[in-house]
Amino acid sequence: MATASSPLDVTHEIKLDHDNVRDLFERYEATTDLSEKASIANTLVREMAVHGDAEEVSVYNDYASLGLGDTVAHNKEEHAEIKRLVYDADATRTSKPEFDAVLQKAVTAFLTHAKEEEDEQHPLIRQKLSAEQNDSMARAFLKARKMVPTRPHPWAPQTGGVAQKAAGLQGAFHDKVVETVEGRHFVDLKFQHPSEF
Repeated sequence: MATASSPLDVTHEIKLDHDNVRDLFERYEATTDLSEKASIANTLVREMAVHGDAEEVSVYNDYASLGLGDTVAHNKEEHAEIKRLVYDADATRTSKPEFDAVLQKAVTAFLTHAKEEEDEQHPLIRQKLSAEQNDSMARAFLKARKMVPTRPHPWAPQTGGVAQKAAGLQGAFHDKVVETVEGRHFVDLKFQHPSEF
């Protein structure tokens, strides 16, 4: 695991999130235990929500300087749709017969977007960033992951700027309360970000 003294790669950290969603959904589909399914579903919702907002308030803010300005608008449009789908999954009880289909729709949209990032955008990012810029962007992404909401808020600002960060802080607090009151359970992630950065 990387530490604060090891250079980080933003595309690796982003792909790690993508890989966790892939792994979690495979685990979700493989289990028949309803309690385990609910915990995995909670974790999927959390990971997809955190990932999207963290990219928007950190990584996407640097895309224009990399010549990827048009890509930001495209990505944010896809993120807005993914957030709506993840919100639907979060709002649907896992005991409902339609839950599997609702969750699958959200995960499919997330992973389709993830593959596009990995195949088309990440090679350009790695090519255009110096090692120092890459490390700085990765650390900004990891810091953002710790500050953004843990549940989807599709109606919150999606600008990547101060308004989204302010709404995110309020949303993050609200989400912790909801998760505690509802007694939500989560599962461990297979892939881990650095503990220190």
